[in-house]
Amino acid sequence: MRRIIEALVQFRNPVLYFVLLVLSLLFLNGRSHFHQYYLEKYSLYFSQSFYNISSDIVNYFRLKKINVKLIKENKILKDFQLKSNSISLYPNAIKAKRRFSFKVIDANVIKNSYLNQRNYLIIDKGHEDGITSEMGVISDQGIIGVVKSVSKNYSSVISILNQDLKINVRLKNSSAFGSLSWKGTNPNDFQIDDVVISSSVIKEDTIITGGMSSFFPLGIPLGKISNYEANTKSGYYKINASLFEDPSQVYYVYVVENFDIEEIKKIKKDILK
Repeated sequence: MRRIIEALVQFRNPVLYFVLLVLSLLFLNGRSHFHQYYLEKYSLYFSQSFYNISSDIVNYFRLKKINVKLIKENKILKDFQLKSNSISLYPNAIKAKRRFSFKVIDANVIKNSYLNQRNYLIIDKGHEDGITSEMGVISDQGIIGVVKSVSKNYSSVISILNQDLKINVRLKNSSAFGSLSWKGTNPNDFQIDDVVISSSVIKEDTIITGGMSSFFPLGIPLGKISNYEANTKSGYYKINASLFEDPSQVYYVYVVENFDIEEIKKIKKDILK
């Protein structure tokens, strides 16, 4: 209380000025229609500005809740999209009951290297969130990589920008299969190997996941063929491709969980016996 009194005494002149200013404005407002009109006009302007600012502040703090809601909705839509991709490739199977063994887990990228020959990412989800090694990682417009190691709350991901990683792909219009790998230079420049020259290859044809990997479901669009040439000596095409999305500029991803992964591993193990 003593400090308040000392502050009032110290700043008595400004306090007295504002008190007299308020009283004079109230007096003018009650006695003069001219001043009343302008006071109401400016008070409306300032009150509107104040409400706009307060509304912006409230909306800013609501963004986190809105983002969480959007993330959940996007996750559901991504599940539907992955299912519909495989159905659209086989329209005759729409009426048939087909097993879809994948679901997605949303995550944020907190580290993304892209300047090396063997790049990696770190995401903010770990084994407590259901992440395990050898899960595929995708984005809205393609593939990002494959989970390598997992801790309690984080996971490392072998980036598609890693020359050791090869992705099984298919050409949408010709159904030809091949292996997609990074060239090691531009983050958007890739090559497709192992496509035989008897296959029909078209420039600008869409590249999709081939469905022969347990990491990714069939039909995820990845990019387009930019150019190609046939090598008659090797019997294969040399195909260059560009992705729909720059993997170095991805901040939000989906980890793809395959419920049948252990069963697939067991079958593969039995084959090798």
